[in-house]
Amino acid sequence: MRGRWDGFRILTALAIVWTLVLIAVGAYVRLSNAGLSCPGWPACYGHLVVPTRAMAIRQADRLHPSQPLRPAQAFKEMFHRYLAGGLGLVILLVALLSLSKARQREQRPRRLPWIILGLVVLQAALGMWTVTLELEPLIVVGHLLGAFLIWDCLLLLWARDTGTFRWREEVRSPWGRRIGLVALSFLVIQIFLGAWTSTHYAWVGCPDFPTCLGRWWPRHLEYGRAFVLWNRLGVDYQGGTLPLRARAAIYFLHRLGALVVFITVVAWAGAVWVRSRRGTIRLMSAVVAGLTVTQVAIGISMAMIGMPRWLAVSHTFFAALLLGAVSLLVYALWTPASPPR
Repeated sequence: MRGRWDGFRILTALAIVWTLVLIAVGAYVRLSNAGLSCPGWPACYGHLVVPTRAMAIRQADRLHPSQPLRPAQAFKEMFHRYLAGGLGLVILLVALLSLSKARQREQRPRRLPWIILGLVVLQAALGMWTVTLELEPLIVVGHLLGAFLIWDCLLLLWARDTGTFRWREEVRSPWGRRIGLVALSFLVIQIFLGAWTSTHYAWVGCPDFPTCLGRWWPRHLEYGRAFVLWNRLGVDYQGGTLPLRARAAIYFLHRLGALVVFITVVAWAGAVWVRSRRGTIRLMSAVVAGLTVTQVAIGISMAMIGMPRWLAVSHTFFAALLLGAVSLLVYALWTPASPPR
């Protein structure tokens, strides 16, 4: 592992922490129903700073009579935008530093930072469409998954730059690496289902737990309506628009997915821990198992006591942590022994 802390490595570490904070703040804004509190983008009612004076508020209300300015809500949304803009600048600096000749001589990552920067540009566009298309579910889900992908790529960049996993883990058979990819795939699907649940406010479809609508396997759920990827334009999706049984279908599948992910990931992490001979891999396996248990416990708590905002934000936060941990463990098991390029 390279021990030198230069500007590139410091900024990469900053971007990793910043992205995780931004994911949590984005979840808080969404759950506070503040996502449409600033109808324009990137400005808020034509201002880069939320209007606070009475005259400016009255003018904003005249321009948007159906969406009056609520400064407290607008501050949440604009704070999220400021954070996103700051992260974009940090990642731009990381990409520019990757062009350093000294870095290229050391064979340190130089393509991945630019890929991440491209993802940030796409993420900014998704953020704009989230507002202009009034929380269209597919756009909102894409925005969340984009943030998770940027977080994951930054972790990969860190791992490659530091050379943490420059060796191939020796296991008794290749099954650990292959099942790791399966577990990661299941987790990504589950994150999509969780985001789809959130965008459609689908948790109201199954108010009881562990059953759903009074049954272990509820009948007459509207799966077809639940997964229409693109809906009508010009509709405000805040609060959800689907009927109860379509929302129940989404949330029920999310619960089933949680069970599948729990069994798969915990069993895989436990088996890797038993078969591994390296302390780093054992530690990572334990972290993956612990985060999986924590995430499922949070989900069960939400199903039992409702949807308190702090718990829902924690659910998104730990989903990002779990995705990062699983991705790093898979990377550690698959990375070749040659230095990263």
